[in-house]
Amino acid sequence: MRYITLILTIFVLFSCNNEEENNSNFSYLPDAVGGYSTINIIADQTLWDYGLKKHVEPILTKEIEGLLNRESEFDIQTVRSKAFNRLFQRQRFIVIFVSSNKVISEGVTVKKNVYANGQIIVEVSGKSEMNSIEVFNEKKAEIFTLLDNHRTFAIQQLAKAKNNHQLEEQLLNSQGIKLTIPQSYTLALDTNNFFYVTKKAKIKCEKFNHGNCYIQTGIFTYFFNYSSQDIFTPNKFIAMRDSVTKLYIEGSSEYDSLRSYMKVYKELPASSENINLNGKYAYKIKGWWDLQNGTMGGPFVSVASVDELRNRVIVSDAFVFGPNFNKRRFVKELEAVCLSIQAN
Repeated sequence: MRYITLILTIFVLFSCNNEEENNSNFSYLPDAVGGYSTINIIADQTLWDYGLKKHVEPILTKEIEGLLNRESEFDIQTVRSKAFNRLFQRQRFIVIFVSSNKVISEGVTVKKNVYANGQIIVEVSGKSEMNSIEVFNEKKAEIFTLLDNHRTFAIQQLAKAKNNHQLEEQLLNSQGIKLTIPQSYTLALDTNNFFYVTKKAKIKCEKFNHGNCYIQTGIFTYFFNYSSQDIFTPNKFIAMRDSVTKLYIEGSSEYDSLRSYMKVYKELPASSENINLNGKYAYKIKGWWDLQNGTMGGPFVSVASVDELRNRVIVSDAFVFGPNFNKRRFVKELEAVCLSIQAN
């Protein structure tokens, strides 16, 4: 029987002198390196010759939903097994293919923190090249989810390490909502049922070889009374989002006499899914926003869950405006923030 097994490598934390004890804990393992969207695939040359790449690419480099231009979920880096040395062992995401008649049980094994802290290793085993590929194809959806969830967790851990405690406390007191807010954000608006923080930065342009460009990201939360599960459908949820952003998020209008505000861009269908968030039902929707009577636009992600104690729906939402940048990095960071929402 083919299987998926999760193995957690336990590491020991210890303190040294007083200065180190006050500042941080240390483990025996170094921190993982590499991007949050780069997967290193390790396999024998025979597997690459067998056509492994054409099987892994469609699932791991599939298109991110909700973007106008195509961007892949992950980048992949192919490595022959013989070249899997210390340079690659500390990478954050590793998928290892094993094909040997010595394999006892075919399946997928997941290990964490083997060579580095914050690392995930997915091992796909089969008794032959064909069997290894068959195992991957059978479990590819689960493998993608494992890698995607690990990315979210890693980004959340980074955000928690550099969070804005003051804004988090203000949100908690204002709305009874817990959310990890990165340190670099500043408050834009705080009403009884709408909390909005933004970040504006000027960083090196990705779509040009010179100069710096501005990028803006925003995170907001709101809530409304829970009436039925019907709200968790694309049309109704988008209508709710539009009603909120029309009130609170204005843009620059092309026409002096007309007000400009954020809305969902209907020409690009939003994608939605039911998810498990901290053991409870939640609803996630991703799409593209634009301005009524304006020209700005970009991706957004929204996460909603039911606060049963207060009989309400709590929502975390985030958006990006950065026409001179690829959007994956920012979307994944903001999605991780939105997924940290909890009712107090």
